[in-house]
Amino acid sequence: MDTANPGADLHLLQISDCHLYADPEGTLLGLNTLDSMRQVLEEACYHRSPDFIMVTGDLVHDGSRAGYQSLARALEKTGCPGGAIPGNHDHALTMQNTLERHGIPTSGHIDMGNWRLVLLNSQVPGKEHGHLSGHELAVLDRALQDDAPPYLLIFLHHQPVPIGSRWLDNIGLDNGEELFSRVQDDFRVKGVCWGHVHQSWEGRLGHLKLLATPSTCIQFSPGQAGFGVDAAPPGWRDITLGADGELLSQTHHLPHMPQGLIADSAGY
Repeated sequence: MDTANPGADLHLLQISDCHLYADPEGTLLGLNTLDSMRQVLEEACYHRSPDFIMVTGDLVHDGSRAGYQSLARALEKTGCPGGAIPGNHDHALTMQNTLERHGIPTSGHIDMGNWRLVLLNSQVPGKEHGHLSGHELAVLDRALQDDAPPYLLIFLHHQPVPIGSRWLDNIGLDNGEELFSRVQDDFRVKGVCWGHVHQSWEGRLGHLKLLATPSTCIQFSPGQAGFGVDAAPPGWRDITLGADGELLSQTHHLPHMPQGLIADSAGY
């Protein structure tokens, strides 16, 4: 799939952890997740029309086909192509079957101009933590072959490095070293992006930029040993992929918290 002029910069929108439900009135900790995701898409696309929208897991909280259909309709309304990968709350097969019928890829890689976007599934069915299986590592190996465009960006759901929150780091990717052993010396790979942690986080590993994106619904309090809900509104990450390989990124939030949020972990 080559959808862009190789000489042009690419503008990506990353959203994550939408936690949609079959019921469009469904709420997470009191917040209507479909409404908050729609507000994020509207605000993000108003400021800058993206070339591609990537959704990095926990798309649907109850695994329902209707939830994935709501996501597909919301992405189609933006007029931008999109891709998605599963998180620990997703039903991967339902997600794949539903979204790919709408032309939304859920695995493999996507070539756009001078960049290859690599989509990895870190889900362990029935578990909260993540793992890249042998199959997914083979997907990555194929994406790194010599016929790739000159620059690559990797997306997965679970954080491959600790972010300083004990409870979240206990449910991160358990084999991040297998990911980094393949890419930390490959200067074509410019960064690794993920969701799962419901907050903005940035780091580096050598030349690699490491980027976590906020949730389109609730945010988790950073740096805590246990569960906590932060006051930050729903958010997203803008990513600019330069034709020369430069990766620029910034997170944004809605100007106000939507009504209804309650700081109680019972519903999560």
